[in-house]
Amino acid sequence: MEKIRHFDEFINGEELTRLQDFFQKNVLWQFGWLSNRDRAPFGHWNHDFLNTHHGNQEDASLQLQEPDFAPLEQLWRRLKSKELVGHSLVRCYANAHTFGIEGYPHVDSRLPGNFTTIVYLNPTWKPEWAGETVFMNDEGDIHKSILPRPGRAVIFDGRITHAVRALTRICPAMRVTLMFKTTSAGSTHDSTSP
Repeated sequence: MEKIRHFDEFINGEELTRLQDFFQKNVLWQFGWLSNRDRAPFGHWNHDFLNTHHGNQEDASLQLQEPDFAPLEQLWRRLKSKELVGHSLVRCYANAHTFGIEGYPHVDSRLPGNFTTIVYLNPTWKPEWAGETVFMNDEGDIHKSILPRPGRAVIFDGRITHAVRALTRICPAMRVTLMFKTTSAGSTHDSTSP
């Protein structure tokens, strides 16, 4: 599998609206979530749908079969049938950033076979608002940058260092992302995952 793949219009307008409605009714944002527990004491907004531990490696997909999670479960089924065949879902949560709340470089896992899918849920996004997800190479240089366009998704190896870049002061929106953390078949359990 390629290390970083992104898909424009991964979810169509109708699916995006359905997910936004679901978030409006069901997500209670909590502030203080840390992407990099080791180096950055500053947090961002988060909602953990499955309440699994950050190092969880057990399949948690059955929890998504609750009727309340129908839009998330539909998206997970599609990922599992196409882009993530043979993967198990270990975590599912949402993050949000506003102006003044930036992300910090981190990895999602330290072992092979752990992947992250980010789905960007904003109804609109302008390049001048920034908020890119940046991916770094081994030298610490930005290798790839993905704008959070509505309905776009990116799937990547959890060992890749990445960060959310700050939103500009002219951005009136909250940058909202949905995360599916997965392990591929035969992957090593990662008990030290951040």
